[in-house]
Amino acid sequence: MSAILQHMFNTENRLVLILFLPLFLLAENGSFQNTKIINYQPNSDSSKLHLGIDLLTQNDFKLIKNKKITVVCNNGSLDRNGIHILDVIENRDDFQLVSIIQVSEKIFNAESSGMVFVQTDSANTLKNITITPANPVIKRADLNGANLMLVDLQNLGIRYDINFQVLISLLKISADSRIPLVLLDRPDPITATIMEGPLAVPDGLISDTGIPWRFGMTLGEIAVLMNEEGWIESKKAARIYLVPMINYHRSDWYDQLGISWGIPLDDIYTVETLLKYCSTCFYNYTNVSNGPGSLFQYEVGGAPWISGPVLLNTLNGSCETYVDFSLVTFIPGIHSTVLSATNYLGQECTGIQISILDRENYRCSTVGTYLLGIIAQMYSRHFRWCNSEEIDKLFGDDSYRVTVDTGLNIRQLYPVWISGLTQFQKLRNKYMLYGD
Repeated sequence: MSAILQHMFNTENRLVLILFLPLFLLAENGSFQNTKIINYQPNSDSSKLHLGIDLLTQNDFKLIKNKKITVVCNNGSLDRNGIHILDVIENRDDFQLVSIIQVSEKIFNAESSGMVFVQTDSANTLKNITITPANPVIKRADLNGANLMLVDLQNLGIRYDINFQVLISLLKISADSRIPLVLLDRPDPITATIMEGPLAVPDGLISDTGIPWRFGMTLGEIAVLMNEEGWIESKKAARIYLVPMINYHRSDWYDQLGISWGIPLDDIYTVETLLKYCSTCFYNYTNVSNGPGSLFQYEVGGAPWISGPVLLNTLNGSCETYVDFSLVTFIPGIHSTVLSATNYLGQECTGIQISILDRENYRCSTVGTYLLGIIAQMYSRHFRWCNSEEIDKLFGDDSYRVTVDTGLNIRQLYPVWISGLTQFQKLRNKYMLYGD
């Protein structure tokens, strides 16, 4: 694996150097056809990072005054002082809050339609909805008569993220209804400089190019790209009003920003754990566990039928300098509550723990796919895909699954992914709002 992956990383670096042009200066002037960039300036601490919510607050919410608004948020929708957006706007009387849509990474009920909590206040004027991964689609009726959507979502930095899917559904609502969407931008927690992995077209989009697993853009930037390129499944474009951040550098990791921790996932408190989640999150479509509810949640790949030492010896023969693999035993659900449908709930599993030695060079997609692929090929009598259709959608086609099932070398896929990144990079450069 070493030569192929080293080539991949070197190629990515050359792409950034060759293709990264200061086109974000063009974007800052609000020159997009269907998107307006709202360039607010901070009124204090001008040298520090100011999030979209900070700038909206400092400018007295004038963008949403006298509007009936829906707020779309998650538990990471915090201002730079750690105050949640719902607390920031509480008791304001210069706009009317008619709907709150809260996005949760948790699947509270595997049989749920996704809308697991709906209520109205005593005056029957405010609708409160929780959206989960079971069905991350928002309908126009959920807006409860709002004439403006205020969206403040901290995302994970990868395509496999409920916040990304919710954004697509909001763009479609805006495109179909012409309701303005005010998007408050936030950092990409795993930097907005690195692209990696296969390209795929998520539900709700029309594209010949697709979006990489890790797309190296803020949620605001990728929203503008999808809107301006005409990827939304609608006859019209969405009406986006984007409030970009001030003093954001796209090479910054979340823990370098000097703001409160706001990653909207349970039991993830470091960037390194988030990177490991991005490597193993798709294991739930197989019968390999990534340790939900265990002491090693998201950091492992294992099962009761795995012989750890044998697997470790195989992996150590191809270990890169930026990652280390070690033997571990874990019990899903022993540390925190998880769904009853979780693989091997309460059973001891043997497997491999991922340790990141160099996060700048670590690649979620290659580590995650390689580990799972080796497990599947070594233990083919036990391994199963639990949802082949979803796996193929995540990877853009059936190439990864077929490569694993036929015992072929998984590394042969990586150069194909590189060529896809080259295509996406050319589009991405047109919509960069921030410098390095």
